[in-house]
Amino acid sequence: MSTSGGNGRECLEAASKWARLADLWLDASAIDAYRTSLELMSSLVASGSSLEARHARLNSGQAPSTHTLAVEAASCAISLEEIKTAVELLEQGRSVLLTQAGRYRTRVDELEAINPSLAQNFKNASRRMEGSIMASESNKFNTASNTETEDAVAQ
Repeated sequence: MSTSGGNGRECLEAASKWARLADLWLDASAIDAYRTSLELMSSLVASGSSLEARHARLNSGQAPSTHTLAVEAASCAISLEEIKTAVELLEQGRSVLLTQAGRYRTRVDELEAINPSLAQNFKNASRRMEGSIMASESNKFNTASNTETEDAVAQ
């Protein structure tokens, strides 16, 4: 299976649509579809093309974000009471995110060789953004947990 150029993106879009539809219809192929989608995303991220080309491929069309895809995959597995599979799918998504982050760090290292001050400013901004993203995700989780708890108590 080729994942270069448009073919990889098209395969990812098709696999993610398959996953979402299979999940919606409670089809047994949903977990396989999510696995396939994460593998395709991993291939796209790891491809040897430029950072700009990888970014454009992953952010164009109907391709989901790595985070969204991994969470949807885990949610599907949990709904099927496959907790171990849910953890594996989240780990697979985390691996893709770490690969993406590693690619960005390489570019910062190049910047640091040219302009250390600008590179440091970029690193500081990245840390602040990462911290606010983590806080935002934590708040979303806590809000969802509180809502579920309140719903359960109301019953």
